[in-house]
Order: sequence, then C-alpha cells, then structure tokens
Amino acid sequence: MFARVTTFRGAPDRIEEGVRVYREQVIPWLRDATGFRGWIVLLDREQERAVGITFWASEQAAADGEASGGVLRDEVAASVGALMESLALYEVAAVSGVSLTETS
Repeated sequence: MFARVTTFRGAPDRIEEGVRVYREQVIPWLRDATGFRGWIVLLDREQERAVGITFWASEQAAADGEASGGVLRDEVAASVGALMESLALYEVAAVSGVSLTETS
C-alpha cells in the first residue's frame, strides 16, 4: 500500500470547507478510481496547516495524479483559498488499529 501525503496551509475554516467539498464531491469519484483505499485529514488549527493522506493499493495508482484525483484536489484547495505546500509519496510500512477499507 502507498500513501500520498499533501500538506496545505490556510485558515482552519477554509480548510474545513475544503474537506467538506472533497468529501462530498471528490470521494464519490475516488471510490471508482483504481486502487483507492481510503483517506484521512489532520488539522493543526494553531499553525493553520492540514495534512491530507490518501491511501492506494499500488505506487502506480498513488502516483497517477490525474486518475487519482490530484487535479480535483488542487481545484478544491484553490476554490477555498488553501495553499498546497508539499506533496510526497510513501510506501506504507505498517498499520495497526486503523481500517483502510472504508472510503467514506
């Protein structure tokens, strides 16, 4: 499994709006994307930062920005005024106590 980790900067209320839009508009589309396994968002209100992590069955699925919603992610971020600071791809080496089979 692979994880695409994206860091955003912006006002917490704008990031929360982006998460809402992503959940309602992008996640249904991602459910049909090849290899999509789930997602989480971490929010640091004080630092006005958020980390979005999407999980993918393969490195190829995670790296394919078009097929894995990267363009949509960028559009949602821009629409709410969040700045994407970084994007990285990681192999998931271990998971414990977290189920990544639910995509909602």
